[in-house]
Amino acid sequence: MFHLLDGAKMVFALDEAKELNPVFDSLYRGQSQELLARIAPYLFQYELGDEFDEWLRENYGQSWGVGVASNESMEVLHKHFRKFLLVKTEEGKELFFRYYDPRVLRTFLPTCDTTQLQEFFGPVTYFFMEDADPDYSLHFWLEKGSLRTKRILKEAKNKN
Repeated sequence: MFHLLDGAKMVFALDEAKELNPVFDSLYRGQSQELLARIAPYLFQYELGDEFDEWLRENYGQSWGVGVASNESMEVLHKHFRKFLLVKTEEGKELFFRYYDPRVLRTFLPTCDTTQLQEFFGPVTYFFMEDADPDYSLHFWLEKGSLRTKRILKEAKNKN
């Protein structure tokens, strides 16, 4: 499993994420990586049920990032996600595209046509993220070129 985490949203929690899981890489490179390290997006790789996964679950609902399932390597996903960091407006101005924010991605994906979806998903099997209602999560995947979505009730925490 992988998770795209947004350093800009996490403030000091990014340091905790890096301590819990040393398998990560910034999506920024060069001068941007050096100057914007505190607010950069990061790709983390982890195993379901490990300490990092549990930490993500405990901090659910803070719009820190987007989960990614893929059979590809971290290197392949890193290269894929870097392609979408900047977008151009109709006037040709470049802007950062914060697709790793669940509030952005869950709005963006339903607006895409088939070609855009296939390009954006690339090596991704499915994306998962928090819903606007924190009691739910959303899963997005492609099926025969069409976007599919499933809204899932979050597991209730044991109150004993």
